[in-house]
Amino acid sequence: MEQSKRFEEISIMRVLAMTMIVAFHSLCFYSGRWVKVDAINIPVWNKLSCFLDLIDLNMFVFISGYLYGYLYIYRNKYRHPSEVIRIKARRLLIPYLFWGIPMAIIWPWNTWSKLFYGIGHLWFLLMLFGVFTLTVLLQLLNSQRIRFTSKVGISLIVTGYVLGLIFSKYVYAGDFLCINKVLYYFPAFMIGYLCAKLRVGWMLPNWAYIITPFAIMALFAFVWYPIPLPYTLLQLIRLLLAYTICIELLIILSKTILSDRTHKAIQQIERLSMGLYIFNQMMMDIVFTTPVLHRFFEVHWMIGPFVLFPIGFFPPLLLSYIFNKYKYLKWTIGG
Repeated sequence: MEQSKRFEEISIMRVLAMTMIVAFHSLCFYSGRWVKVDAINIPVWNKLSCFLDLIDLNMFVFISGYLYGYLYIYRNKYRHPSEVIRIKARRLLIPYLFWGIPMAIIWPWNTWSKLFYGIGHLWFLLMLFGVFTLTVLLQLLNSQRIRFTSKVGISLIVTGYVLGLIFSKYVYAGDFLCINKVLYYFPAFMIGYLCAKLRVGWMLPNWAYIITPFAIMALFAFVWYPIPLPYTLLQLIRLLLAYTICIELLIILSKTILSDRTHKAIQQIERLSMGLYIFNQMMMDIVFTTPVLHRFFEVHWMIGPFVLFPIGFFPPLLLSYIFNKYKYLKWTIGG
């Protein structure tokens, strides 16, 4: 990406992904996903949450792969595996353990053993560290035996998907160290990496503007009205559409030029995104374990998600801002 672009498209995509994650968490109670408390199932909110779930975290991992690929290929960073492990352990494992251990103590639905399987919503941090670890292993293989070409990248994407399918069904049902999730999200990481390698962010084909709304509508349709196909095939189609949306957003947003003020605001939210993710679900846990609030959102299911979204966005964002202001506290949110 050109230096003058300031990674604006990545900043926008990360903030967009984080917004979708907060929206998804605001819908979890109404889609039967909040297993810690008695949740209800409202079909319309359930379908919408499924749609968001296919894009939000895949976009986050896609962005991670894109930045990693760009810095590795064009800025000569992350050349030493120990450097990657050290940086990612500080940014991902320290927050995971700092918040995961108290969660194992405080919340009755958690146990110490869950620290090895991805405790609560913090599984994403453990999974992402696993993705980077797997990438480092491939990086070592690349430097010793094979040359990383686009064909090799595509082969890794397919292999990751197939292995993820096999592992989740037949090998690690318990998902020790989030291995299943690592393999599930690894293709999104590799697609982001390939986009950086192929300089997709520099391309501005007109078809991207035309296909994007159709890809979004197609994904929405496949979620809302699932056609009678085997679940594995249906899930693959949905994932391919989600990847397509990520790639096209990258292409379209690469043409975006923001004012300095807007860029700084988006960049500030982007810097606080991990803290927002960590505190968001904690806020939701507090809400739904408070009987009065639990009852309120159960009764008022029509407006519930719209009330939950600002509760799950602004207080966690403020907390993340406060933690980010102090040298030692910022480490607890990946700063």
